[in-house]
Amino acid sequence: LFRNLQMGLFIKMIKSMKYFKKNFLILSLSFIALEASNSNIYEYEIRFSNKIGPFSLDGLKTFTKTGKTFTVVFEGENKFLNAEINQLSEFSFTNSKVFPRQYNQKVKMPIKGQQNQLINFDFKNMQIISSGDINWVIDFSNNDWPLDPISSGFQIRQNLKMGIEEFEMNLLKLDEGTFHKNSFKVVGKEILKIKNTNYPCKILERSDEKGRKSFYYVAETLDFILIKVKDDRKERKISIEAEKILSFG
Repeated sequence: LFRNLQMGLFIKMIKSMKYFKKNFLILSLSFIALEASNSNIYEYEIRFSNKIGPFSLDGLKTFTKTGKTFTVVFEGENKFLNAEINQLSEFSFTNSKVFPRQYNQKVKMPIKGQQNQLINFDFKNMQIISSGDINWVIDFSNNDWPLDPISSGFQIRQNLKMGIEEFEMNLLKLDEGTFHKNSFKVVGKEILKIKNTNYPCKILERSDEKGRKSFYYVAETLDFILIKVKDDRKERKISIEAEKILSFG
């Protein structure tokens, strides 16, 4: 009976994970506090509570800097289901624009095993190349390149810092090797609490190419870092929320 119950949980987890992979890292916006002058950059370490339907996949997100290269890493797991997700994004930032360099994702799921994907951005040849278990090559134009799930978060944050509250952005679909424009706009404000601290947030509504919506809560007093994502659609109910800010600055 226990084995049957566990197998049922595994199958549900697999169905939920495909939505998590596409959303968490899009949802997982960058938590870097960068002044408009690009002179002050703050490293961080934040623990998240992530709910995928009835399941959890909690983890730690960190940001480090080396010269002009920014690196964001997320490591999450569910020990009971033997599920893991590890994501790394490297990018630079120039003239208010994000230039992604590399995105690496490793996902371990029950039954299906581990899936690895490495994405390199080649601005010289205007190509994005995916290798590993998912292989594709796509071209992009000099003025309108797509962003990976993590680097896109930093661009969103920077737009808000510049007072831009409605904009569009090309986002990669990791499994398909395509990209589409997504629309973002500020639709309200709300105060969220992490531990004993209140954080006034701007709420952004994201609409994808099919009109599907999700919501991002960005903390104004934490230099516009993301502390919550909500997607309540029946087929992909997901909640990602900052549980503890371990370090910032």
